[in-house]
Amino acid sequence: MKKRLFAVLVGMLLCCNIFAQKEPGTLTLYPRVGLNLSKFSGDKIYRESFDYVKSKFKSGFVIGAEMQYQMSFPLAISGGVMFSQQGTSFGEIDGLDDLEISANNINVPLMLVATTKYGISAKIGVQPEFRVSNKYDAILNKVNCSIPIGLSYEYHNIAFDIRYNLGLTHVYKNMTDNARNSTLMFTLGYGIDL
Repeated sequence: MKKRLFAVLVGMLLCCNIFAQKEPGTLTLYPRVGLNLSKFSGDKIYRESFDYVKSKFKSGFVIGAEMQYQMSFPLAISGGVMFSQQGTSFGEIDGLDDLEISANNINVPLMLVATTKYGISAKIGVQPEFRVSNKYDAILNKVNCSIPIGLSYEYHNIAFDIRYNLGLTHVYKNMTDNARNSTLMFTLGYGIDL
């Protein structure tokens, strides 16, 4: 059922020719706001009985802006600055309240963008992440890096963006732990041609 619905939606989008294609040389500012789901993939807490609890996604807020330059058709490049509430959750453990680690980050996505005349774009790049909260200085690295991979859809300058940030570096200062950032980000933006 989901595959059919997806196929119908894609078909409807491809049938519409009302989207304006950005001209080469166009510079567009996209203020963005949204929600993300993040966790430290590979992270776990061990119990006395030698079993463990895996990390779970926690929700957070994201706000920022990106600039996109249309180099040619279909290639564009973009760069931005995003404030992102990230971290991880372990849920309730042995009757204790939910255990969460929250990390406020400044993310700097630098991406290559493949655009279409239908308003759909695919994105991939690299993203340095700078932790600005100081609550977990003793255990968390201040700088991490991830690969953002995403899709966006723009209609009448309103842009919906979904991306997955795949962590490349260890989150904890203890390098024996394999935990890395894993963030699914949903943002709504508005394109302002400059």
